[in-house]
Amino acid sequence: MFSRQGYQSTSLKEIAAAADMKAGSLYYHFASKEALMAEVLDRSIQFISDTVAEEIEELEENYTFESGLRAFIKGHLSAILKHPDYTTTTIRNNGQIPKAVQVIAHTKREHYEKQWRQLMVLGRQESFIRPDLDEQLFRLMVLGSLNWSSVWYNPKGQSIDSLVKHFTQVFLNGCR
Repeated sequence: MFSRQGYQSTSLKEIAAAADMKAGSLYYHFASKEALMAEVLDRSIQFISDTVAEEIEELEENYTFESGLRAFIKGHLSAILKHPDYTTTTIRNNGQIPKAVQVIAHTKREHYEKQWRQLMVLGRQESFIRPDLDEQLFRLMVLGSLNWSSVWYNPKGQSIDSLVKHFTQVFLNGCR
């Protein structure tokens, strides 16, 4: 419901009804709407982080930027396309959720983004990332395009592996 209607437009009463329970019963599991949203955001980043970690574990210990980028893209894309409601909730509600919920979600998200920053350092060291390219902007472009794929992706279209190949080629080589 958060992914379709947004945080502000979704009440706990509606969520309880969709879960086929009484509104008061929802409070047994979550103290508030904010607590429920914090849990959704936490699961979203956990799905993504775990799936990326599985892809990274498949690589050799001293992997290259190119193989690392492909693994990060595959893990991130796979997670968000297999759990689109979580990802769409995160994207759609980014500006709506209370500050306290953002703070709770920040720690886990920061850990995940640190892994991406380390990958960008590797890309710079291996001269894949040119000196004049802003690593933060590049990282945000990659993550933004991967995240929004949950909105436009059609499972009857290209496979996730095909999308990983295309995303990786574009981010490594541009559009030339």
